[in-house]
Amino acid sequence: MNRSKYLAIVGIVFGILISFVSFSSFGQEKVKPQKEGYIGAEACKGCHPDIYDLFQKDPHRVRECESCHGPGAKHAEAEGKGFLFSFKSENTKERSDICLKCHEKQKTFFQFRRGVHQLSAVGCDDCHQVHATQVTKNLLKKKDPDLCFSCHGDVKSKFYLPNNHRVIQGALTCSDCHTPHGSRTRASLRKMNKFDTDVCYKCHPEKRGPWVFEHGVQKFEGCNACHTPHGSPNRFLLIRRNTRTLCMECHGQPHFPNFSCLNCHTQIHGSNFSSRFLQ
Repeated sequence: MNRSKYLAIVGIVFGILISFVSFSSFGQEKVKPQKEGYIGAEACKGCHPDIYDLFQKDPHRVRECESCHGPGAKHAEAEGKGFLFSFKSENTKERSDICLKCHEKQKTFFQFRRGVHQLSAVGCDDCHQVHATQVTKNLLKKKDPDLCFSCHGDVKSKFYLPNNHRVIQGALTCSDCHTPHGSRTRASLRKMNKFDTDVCYKCHPEKRGPWVFEHGVQKFEGCNACHTPHGSPNRFLLIRRNTRTLCMECHGQPHFPNFSCLNCHTQIHGSNFSSRFLQ
């Protein structure tokens, strides 16, 4: 082997070794980045052993304490006094913003900032536990609907009326119809068309149609024009006890005042055969 070939081989081998060492060093830096002011979760354990042990069973355990509370070096130097983001002292928006750093990219959360809960100063940690095991779904502080009823007592009372959606009985939950994280729809309903009715059709598809002859009130105002969604003393969750009285609000004096309109107009949601919904 001549001298030039020997030097070429030595150079190639040397270059490979240099690349390998550089790559290994890069990998180590990638795994354990050095960030100014950050001291790691193990340092938190010394003062907060109960929270640390509980946190190891939490779905958030893939995150470091400082991901939410900020760098802890100054906090440790001050013997636990200040210099960290505290969920106990900050306002609702700032607390929720910490959660949204990770969760806002999820489809169900992207409307939270415009949702009624955020605008009413209800933050993520008002409903969810952060340092907890997965006892309830999504780390809720209580199960749905009990959690919702803790603020919406006026709605809870309606589910005890003679005719109601079976929420108290456990047949469905508030979140089956509403999304707590906000939406562009009225009452944060999960699914709605322009007239507020898509969420109703999830369980009542036979009322959807399409119909050749559509009932105008259902088309333009939605189901709530005649029905109350949570509970009612009237059958079919109607907003009036007497169906004739309800019809008169739009149609005026009936031609057979002693009979229910539904005796003749049986297909009140829509018909493919009669413009007067007779069949």
